[in-house]
Amino acid sequence: MKASQLNSPDQINNRELTARIGLTGSVMDYPAINLATPGQTQGQYYTTKPGPYDKWAIEFGYSESLENPTAERERLAKILARSTEPALAFGNDADDMRSPGGAIDPRVMIGDMSSDAIAYAEGRIKLAQDVLGKIKDRILTPGQSYHELRNAYFILTGEAANALAVISRYIGGVYVDRALVGQANGGTPFTPVSYQDQKRAMLALRSLAFAPRAFDAPERLLGFLQMQRRGFNFFNQPEDPKLHARALSIQKSILDHLLHPRVLARITDSRLYGNTYALPEFMDDLTAAIFDEDAAGDVNTFRQNLQLEFVSRLAGMIGDAGKDRFDNLSRSMALTELKAIQKTLSARSGGNAETQAHTAHVLFVIEHALKPKP
Repeated sequence: MKASQLNSPDQINNRELTARIGLTGSVMDYPAINLATPGQTQGQYYTTKPGPYDKWAIEFGYSESLENPTAERERLAKILARSTEPALAFGNDADDMRSPGGAIDPRVMIGDMSSDAIAYAEGRIKLAQDVLGKIKDRILTPGQSYHELRNAYFILTGEAANALAVISRYIGGVYVDRALVGQANGGTPFTPVSYQDQKRAMLALRSLAFAPRAFDAPERLLGFLQMQRRGFNFFNQPEDPKLHARALSIQKSILDHLLHPRVLARITDSRLYGNTYALPEFMDDLTAAIFDEDAAGDVNTFRQNLQLEFVSRLAGMIGDAGKDRFDNLSRSMALTELKAIQKTLSARSGGNAETQAHTAHVLFVIEHALKPKP
């Protein structure tokens, strides 16, 4: 699944190039559909031919063998020695990062595209946001239900969720190189994602997943997200679109990865071989992304959900249940962040009734977490 990194963001919409070498390095990848952002020239939506990896694998597995065993071993070794060529990059399901905390190399991920997957994912989210503002006028048909509009909303927010997952994997990520000792063009087996790219990923998550307006959509759209009724298909739950639950589900999936015990431990471990985005800075950045923008004003309902979710997770890390899951350094940072949030919110005054109730709730969770156990 590393094969989607074959082309640069400028190259993926170059039809002449991708028709010749492939949009991705292998047809076995699970990339995003290549959709150009507004103002870009649209290239191929899908890869239409076997990529460089596919041809290489076919050569190794299916080319005619030599009769002489020694010569055949040498021939196969020569083919295998090409594994360090960038165009032959590949990772399979054992390496992919789709599950929170799973694997370590963010380039091996489903739903991504190009050698700058962070930038591509940001463009994907902004494209989804742009289309959200237009779909009501484009989709609704007189005499038909609103079901197609509802489907479109969930598809677009799902695309944004997939792109946010891609971005999140670069934080605490480690690039893997499996070249053999002495192999030409081989790199260091483990190379942490650069400080710049981890910070870039965090800034993208701050603005596109955690910001107060991250899940804004036109009011004229949200009141029309109605399912078409068929028999008793609302029997188990009411039919409203549950917009806050949708947003929180997406944010929780990001936090599932960012606050996974393996990711937090790896951020610290990888400092020993080059990572400079240390755990204190990462945790401070995450707390700031979730609290800073409305620290002096009213907190909207989406942020109330997010802030309580985050604080509850920090509280769980320092509690008894966290002892067996999180390393000591992660638990220490969780305690530090809880105390910082407590200090900030204790000084908050004013705000609307919702904000006051929310602030009291957050402080209650923190005070309960910090309270000595009998």
